[in-house]
Amino acid sequence: MPTSTPTPPSPSPPSDTPPDLRHVLQIDDFSDATWDALRHAAVAHRHDETRGADTAAGTSLGLVFLNPSLRTRTSMEGAAAHLGAHYTTLVPGDGSWDLEWEEGAVMDGDAPEHVKEAISVLSRYHDALGVRVFASGIDYAADARDTLIRTIAEVASVPVVNLESAWAHPCQGLSDAALLTERFGDDLTDRKFVLSWAPHPKPLPMAVPNTALRTAARCGMDVTVARPDSHALDPDLMAEAQSVADTQGGSVATTSHQAAAVDDADVVYAKSWGGPLMYTDPEGESEARAAQSDWGISEALMARTDDAAFLHCLPVRRNVVVDDAVLDGPHAAHLDQAEYRLHAQKALLEYVWGL
Repeated sequence: MPTSTPTPPSPSPPSDTPPDLRHVLQIDDFSDATWDALRHAAVAHRHDETRGADTAAGTSLGLVFLNPSLRTRTSMEGAAAHLGAHYTTLVPGDGSWDLEWEEGAVMDGDAPEHVKEAISVLSRYHDALGVRVFASGIDYAADARDTLIRTIAEVASVPVVNLESAWAHPCQGLSDAALLTERFGDDLTDRKFVLSWAPHPKPLPMAVPNTALRTAARCGMDVTVARPDSHALDPDLMAEAQSVADTQGGSVATTSHQAAAVDDADVVYAKSWGGPLMYTDPEGESEARAAQSDWGISEALMARTDDAAFLHCLPVRRNVVVDDAVLDGPHAAHLDQAEYRLHAQKALLEYVWGL
């Protein structure tokens, strides 16, 4: 393990990041210059499979997954391997100890190890940590503060990469930005991006839609969030996204009319989410979600767009969220989107290690 922090790359980490760390907790952590550098680096990685190979030899990455993963886990492991880094993947409760999170807890229950010791030890073994921990779905204020991932970042003595938390999924956001950059060019202003709620059997967290909104706003796109009135995103988040869009030459709007929203769209990004209602009235949220089964993305809906790219972070429930005809048709870009996870995470690891 290196005995000193690597020299920061140019551009430098954002000013509110501790000088010896480069935590990546959400895309808002990046300065504009760093954001642009990272999305272009991800595109470059896709077109040059030798870029960065073995530049992190002798470096170690610890991955901690408290929730299921397919793309995030395999792409992070693949990115580390490409850069020449060793990695260890842990799933607490399945091959490693369950964790206690509560400050001041009397640990006489099932969890034998506190997060403080676990993360402190892993920080001594590794040069960066990647952590996935989903929303509680119970405590809205704590989830909106991203309490769990921030607790880990406070304890860790090495950079922490958020592999999806209660409120954000920066790895997904960066890969989405890189895909959009490759598809439409560096200037994404005047491109119409529609984030559409979609039906689902369960109330899902808001990390991905939150980040998709922030990403499109950061790219200067004209963003429309189409959702039933019952499933509005957090109003503070919407205001933040509007403020970001204003500085980047874009815009943010909301509507409950899905069909009209996708007219002339360049991108349709489908995602299910439970919204704030799932915290305050779970039964009401379930009823409202069940009543909106016609919000699935169909071929007829995509025909209203300007030959839009269809995006989804995956996994996706076919013929519930989106029809087979869309996923297997000419609009589908979700597999390119998934591939970009690998390239974006190479760029992120280069950033946190100063390669």
